[in-house]
Amino acid sequence: MKAVSASVLALGLSCALCVGLSGCPEGPPPPFDTTGTYAGEWWGTSDDALQEITSCPLTMTLSQDLTRLYPGDHGVEGTVVVDYSCLDLPEWVGEVPPATVQVAGLLADDGTFSLVSGGCGTGICVVLGLTGQGADTDADGLMDTYAGQWTYTILLAGVPPFGVDGGFSVESQ
Repeated sequence: MKAVSASVLALGLSCALCVGLSGCPEGPPPPFDTTGTYAGEWWGTSDDALQEITSCPLTMTLSQDLTRLYPGDHGVEGTVVVDYSCLDLPEWVGEVPPATVQVAGLLADDGTFSLVSGGCGTGICVVLGLTGQGADTDADGLMDTYAGQWTYTILLAGVPPFGVDGGFSVESQ
């Protein structure tokens, strides 16, 4: 047991000296900067398949700190605004305001990235997940488009989970 503890301690000290003397090893830089405002649309099918949703407004504001050391420079965070104005809801529901959801995720070296969010309150949870491909179409180092698949799930106490699965596509504004 003491030999294992001594080995772990020696490894820890070696790593601390390495980092202290030469810094952390550099990883690959992100393929582009995702920082910006994006607008586009989302579509899909509700869980109960009663409604096919063809085109609803979607906006995102994302930020990425490229000054952070690897892998922190690949982190992305921001807000996604899901607009429901395109939904054909029963009159008794009334107008549903857009939902602003805080998201965070990681950008892969090939431009693929996922954004997720989840929050629970008293008796309700909302989970949003977006996974897609970002692209720098004009080679300026900034992401121009982001498109892929998404899920939006709502959990209410005593009710089976429900939501929307589908796709999304946004462009830099």
